[in-house]
Amino acid sequence: MTVYVKAGQCNQEVVIQIKRKTESTCDVVVETTCEYIKKLVEELKDIKVGEEVTLPLCDTKVYKTASKYVCRTSCVVPCAILKAIEQEFKIFEQKNVSIEFLNL
Repeated sequence: MTVYVKAGQCNQEVVIQIKRKTESTCDVVVETTCEYIKKLVEELKDIKVGEEVTLPLCDTKVYKTASKYVCRTSCVVPCAILKAIEQEFKIFEQKNVSIEFLNL
């Protein structure tokens, strides 16, 4: 599964790839110029998918690791990583997501 994210105010672009290792584990690989996301992904190896998608948000490996490296709490990349994992393992129906600000 490959996901493209244009992160917003920072203008960083991220291509996220989920690499299935076994029927229940994966690694996350990215292409980006964002140094924060590069550091985040260095630790996202051997993710246990069943645990990751059922834990409370703040207990997931993705968000625990993001709390160490990501530059702002509103960064959408950690969410996009979890959505990509869900799609790679066909946990939920594939749907695109978006955020729109209506009162600019």
